[in-house]
Amino acid sequence: MTATTSVAQSPRRRFWGRMFKNPLGIFSMIWFVILLIAWVWPELLATHDPLQQDVTLQRLFEGPSRDHWLGTDQLGRDWYSRVIFGAGYAFRSILIAMTIAVVVGVPLGLFSGWRGGRVDRAIMWVNDVLFSLPIILLAMAVIIILTPSLDNAMIGVGIAMSTRFTRLTRAVTLQEKEELYVDSARITGLSTRTILARYIAPNLLSSLIVQAAIISGAIILIGATLSFLGIGASLDDPDWGVMLNRSRELFRVEGVWQVVPPGMALILTVLSFNLLGDAIRDAIGRDSSNNALSITKRTAVTAATTPHATGPDVVLSVRDMDVEFPDQSGRVSQILQGVSLEVRAGETLGVVGESGSGKSMTMLSALGLTPAPGRMTRGSVQFGGRDVTNLTESEWQAIRGKDVGVIFQEPIAVLNPAIKVGRQIAEPLMIHQNLSKKAALQRAGELLAEVRVPDPVRRLDQYPHEFSGGMAQRAGIAMALACEPKLLIADEPSTALDVTVQGQILDLMAEVQERHKMAIILITHDLGVIAEAADRVLVMYGGQVVETASADDVFYRPKHPYSRALLDTMPQSHDGHGELPVISGMVPSATAWPQGCRFAPRCDFATDACTNDMPTLEAIGGDLVRCIRHGEIQLAPEEAVQA
Repeated sequence: MTATTSVAQSPRRRFWGRMFKNPLGIFSMIWFVILLIAWVWPELLATHDPLQQDVTLQRLFEGPSRDHWLGTDQLGRDWYSRVIFGAGYAFRSILIAMTIAVVVGVPLGLFSGWRGGRVDRAIMWVNDVLFSLPIILLAMAVIIILTPSLDNAMIGVGIAMSTRFTRLTRAVTLQEKEELYVDSARITGLSTRTILARYIAPNLLSSLIVQAAIISGAIILIGATLSFLGIGASLDDPDWGVMLNRSRELFRVEGVWQVVPPGMALILTVLSFNLLGDAIRDAIGRDSSNNALSITKRTAVTAATTPHATGPDVVLSVRDMDVEFPDQSGRVSQILQGVSLEVRAGETLGVVGESGSGKSMTMLSALGLTPAPGRMTRGSVQFGGRDVTNLTESEWQAIRGKDVGVIFQEPIAVLNPAIKVGRQIAEPLMIHQNLSKKAALQRAGELLAEVRVPDPVRRLDQYPHEFSGGMAQRAGIAMALACEPKLLIADEPSTALDVTVQGQILDLMAEVQERHKMAIILITHDLGVIAEAADRVLVMYGGQVVETASADDVFYRPKHPYSRALLDTMPQSHDGHGELPVISGMVPSATAWPQGCRFAPRCDFATDACTNDMPTLEAIGGDLVRCIRHGEIQLAPEEAVQA
């Protein structure tokens, strides 16, 4: 990449380029700089002392002249200098009110949006009550409690404005916490405080800046209104509201010019802050995608009745897992029913099924990440022989990222766009292995090299948008492998990639597995991927396990009609003549599971008996199958499927 290309892609340079292409944005920035100078160093711009009166009484109510650019007031004071010094009162109002609004509103919105539930509703109820009250009324209430002054009035304004920041921060937090890179951070074991500070807060910044710019104009207007009413700045201060108060009694006698200097300063300032907020919003222009995963609250779980797999090599064992989701009316839908599986060290378990079969939900629930408002109601999960069914979130954080790594389907979405790739890979190392930042970054470079990312040292200092899809997936694998986990869960790791890169990623996962002797759970709907990578296969349909067997048995001797139907849809099993077979219908909704066997409405071998009772999962040798006709029908393909 050339230097010219790098500069063109710089987010900072792109932002300022957009700002300077906006004429109204340029005006607002120029006016803001003038006001800032007037606040910090008013003597640089003012031509007279703003409090100096004309003791000769000869230069009262003068119009604009060479000596007094905007004329003089009723005491002979220079209008221009008073307007310049008035900018200081405007900025002081912003400083006081904005500090209170941000310090109170932003943390409260973060907490409310992240926590959810009753706490969120209680906070937002109080917030909405305060939001509904007039801002000036709150300011007057504070003045009554304290003493009348502009600073005290701004305390009340800040409290009122904090409700705006709470609402905004909560809304953005609710959206951001559903992003895949936040899910990845939770799975890597980062604490809630770290996720909020490093993953949620940076993505709030653009919205907060826009909000602050627009609200600043409102604060100035409210401050001027309070001073105009005589409950803000004192009557001798060069405050724009005070000037308007004094001028309103004189303009009918001395002319309208008496209200022009403070009035125009106030109008242009409020307008410029609003235009500045609009310009920043247009220049930032950030897109986002929603991928839901928010964690449900812990509930009581009924114990499993099926014993767990035993042996020192068993990494993960799940037994009799049920997961339910209530809707707004209180009706409960069972998403998973009686799901059992195990995976051993050095083994690859392929989990296959159509979309909506419950593959990803099974893995999320096994890791304590059942999406809200769902809940695991029955079952048991063991990891490394330890029962982890009822672990708290903090206890799970010690496992995720360290002992369990996850590769997600969308490689770009799983990486935080606001943080460099090297830092994201290094974070689990600093948390779980107590490495220094320097050592963690060095190890991150080694991990990128291990997953064959070209020029890994340079890539550490790049942002996710500078990675291709294949490189981003390799970076995701490096993150998942950072702490050498015992279990790697790959959720559709090659679906979003082209065929060539798919093969490279699968080969890479096999090499890494051989090197680290870890267990892999490979979730996919592609039987070709399963044939290439899996040792055993778990076939899911309608939230249930319908068959579990070795990969050879599933491909050469399938026992469930659904497994055979999936094999028939593979291009490799087609002779090239006629149309490729498809499975009629679609996976039913969890709110309308069919009676009896859930695959019966789509099954070519179904009889009336299949629609009466739910078939159980029967053991046949070392395999499991959920079909009452498995001993009656011949499902083995005539020719072996060549993967």
